[in-house]
Amino acid sequence: LFEDALAADAICLKSTQAYLRSLHYSETSKRQAEDVFGRSPDDVSPEEQKQFEDFMFWHICQLSAKYDLPFQIHTGDARVQGSNPILLVNVIEKNPNTKFILFHGGYPWVGETGAIAMKHKNVWIDSCWLPTLSYTMAKRAYQEWLDAVPSDRIMWGADTVDAEGIYGATELTRQCLAEALAEKVIDGLISESHAEKIGRQILRENALKLFPRLNRMLWR
Repeated sequence: LFEDALAADAICLKSTQAYLRSLHYSETSKRQAEDVFGRSPDDVSPEEQKQFEDFMFWHICQLSAKYDLPFQIHTGDARVQGSNPILLVNVIEKNPNTKFILFHGGYPWVGETGAIAMKHKNVWIDSCWLPTLSYTMAKRAYQEWLDAVPSDRIMWGADTVDAEGIYGATELTRQCLAEALAEKVIDGLISESHAEKIGRQILRENALKLFPRLNRMLWR
């Protein structure tokens, strides 16, 4: 499946399990997963289902590294109980060759997301949805992340399927990021040229660097 995906120009993986369960994935043995595999769902307890899902998540992390497909993970603003990105730290630490992308900036845990990215070089922050969820928090998050995280590991995305949603997310994010950077310039924390460079990184260049296959898909 991974080889077919690469041949079809897939650029990354994505998990939406935060809408269904906790983001805490325990290390589980292959034997434990084998005990569950192939059984009828009616014959599997919630604990056994979690065991199997935990094993598969860790396995996908390993395949992500093997095939160099970054792993996008929905965090925060999902099933709120259990979607704090802090719950992923055990997986992140033990899979240093996997490139993890934390979606939504971990909203409302934007500070925790920044701390994770500060400590782990294999973590990128994607602020998709954040300016729409809370414009105020998004602006604060951009400023806070730039205090703690290299500017080449912060991105944005629309994470929507229609043109109107993409356009709206683009405009709102540009405005929010511009205001966040302008305040840093006014406060004398960064130069205007540096702010422009950071803006280009977050809005475009970081994604092209992390997903190099996108470069040949650009229409201009």
